[in-house]
Amino acid sequence: MRRLPAVLAAALLLAGCASFQANPPLAKYDKPNQGYSFKQLRPGRNNTDKLFVILTFSGGGTRAAALAYGVMEELNATRIAGPGGGGTLLEEVDVISSVSGGSFTAAYYALRREKLFDEFRDRFLYRNIQGELIGELLWPLNWPKLAGPSYGRSDLAAEFYDRTLFEGARYRDLITQNQRPFVVLNATDMTAGTPFPFMQDQFDMMCSDLKDVTIARAVASSSAFPGPLTPLTFRNYAGSCGYRQPGWVQTAIDYDVPKRLNARRRAIAENRLALAAAAGDKPARPYIHLTDGGVADNIGLRGPLDSLSTPNHPWSVVEMMNNKLVDKLVVIAVNAATGADAERDKSASVPGIIDTVVTAADVPLGNYSFDTLELLREAAGEFARDARLVEQCKALAAKKGEQCVLEIKVPHKVDFYQVQVSFDYIASPMERAWFRALPTTFHLERETVDKLRAVGRRLLIEDPQFQRLMKDMGVR
Repeated sequence: MRRLPAVLAAALLLAGCASFQANPPLAKYDKPNQGYSFKQLRPGRNNTDKLFVILTFSGGGTRAAALAYGVMEELNATRIAGPGGGGTLLEEVDVISSVSGGSFTAAYYALRREKLFDEFRDRFLYRNIQGELIGELLWPLNWPKLAGPSYGRSDLAAEFYDRTLFEGARYRDLITQNQRPFVVLNATDMTAGTPFPFMQDQFDMMCSDLKDVTIARAVASSSAFPGPLTPLTFRNYAGSCGYRQPGWVQTAIDYDVPKRLNARRRAIAENRLALAAAAGDKPARPYIHLTDGGVADNIGLRGPLDSLSTPNHPWSVVEMMNNKLVDKLVVIAVNAATGADAERDKSASVPGIIDTVVTAADVPLGNYSFDTLELLREAAGEFARDARLVEQCKALAAKKGEQCVLEIKVPHKVDFYQVQVSFDYIASPMERAWFRALPTTFHLERETVDKLRAVGRRLLIEDPQFQRLMKDMGVR
């Protein structure tokens, strides 16, 4: 006991040394699409660009992770004809874009592939992750670290995930695998309020090398729900590696056309310039603070929307469509959003701070998510309308005689399937209300997890667009 004051004093001194796990600098920027990027990953034996499948996983803690897991179970059970003699629809998935709770499922699949279905339930879904994180916070030996000014609760969570779930894996492990799907874990740049996707293109602007960043730290950034968890800090080395913005960035800023998608591309360009801004080799923003990906995009659809809006995207789908590589484009949005709690409106009591914070995050994002889905549908529809317009113009001109035939290339026809897995589409009002009342937490009872898995599979099968896809592919 006499030694206790000395031990505590030493711990407090060490607290000043506790810091975040720094991302390494990039020695030299050579060219785009290096490191962990879509164009570096090869398709698997049963994967073809003709059928291009994108999955998006929303936030929502274990609820979101379990719903996404159920969808992946069904995709893994769906057999289709493929270039390698036939495989599963899961093998045809090319990109997974995720935020928050959905990022745990996405990241584990990226690392462990089919072992997800043997390991993930016991290692994450059935565990009381929330209780274990609280235990980490209450463990006295962690207090000195938490007292440090640049080390927060999410840093502790990242270390916990790294130790218990991802076992020290880094992005270099995904690069070594060299196989699709390209898994994009999305956080939010706290200052800019914009999505921050974990891919080398994003880290190039910061002159940082993604390959030695741990998967756990990316997942922790994506799921750092404001309040209970703190933002995570990353070093910005902009100006030190010779990074060059692609030519389209300045063009997008200068080209002021009042159309939604052009304005969107201009906003993307402005964010790129701000992140990479430097005076000489001194970055304008030496540190980037990342918080929950759901703050900017709660269903992980911003990236896919951008990929359909411009060929100047790190994994541009519209470029592949223009090059006639894609015949069928499938976007499966797995949305674990819940409903607003109307119980507070039955009382005059002032809502508590937790209720206020959660509602302020969830309700506007629910409305925003709907708008994003509509924009995605519009972007895909615009491509199809352009193809029909060219065909109609050529047909009308040809009727006037050979001298009027138009030598215009007809855009490649692409069939688009927008599949939505959401509690909103549960037919039974009682069942729908039960799922929509589930809390956002990192601990659910085993029975609840299994119900989420089952409803995810069922909602996928029942979706009209998924049924149309199965019919068009001859799957019974």
